[in-house]
Amino acid sequence: MARSRFILRYRGQGSAPDADVAKVAGLTEAAVVESTPRMLLVESDRAPLEALVDTLEEWVMAPERALPLPDVRRRAERPPDPSDP
Repeated sequence: MARSRFILRYRGQGSAPDADVAKVAGLTEAAVVESTPRMLLVESDRAPLEALVDTLEEWVMAPERALPLPDVRRRAERPPDPSDP
C-alpha cells in the first residue's frame, strides 16, 4: 500500500509538547516531512499513525489535500482585428 501524507495539528495551548513530537518522529512507519510549532506534515500509512495519534491528547489528524489553483492569466475576449494598425 502506498504511503499517504497527513497533517497532525496540536489543539492545546502553546507549542506542541516535545515528547509528543518525538513520539511521532520515532514511529518507524512514518517520516516527518515538515513541521511548525503546532503542526506536523507526516508521510505514513494511515493505521499506525492513527493508532499513535489516538493515544496523544489534544492532537487531530487529517489527510493532506491538494487544491487546484485557479488560472488567473488574462485572456483576450476576441481575436485582434487584422484591419487595426
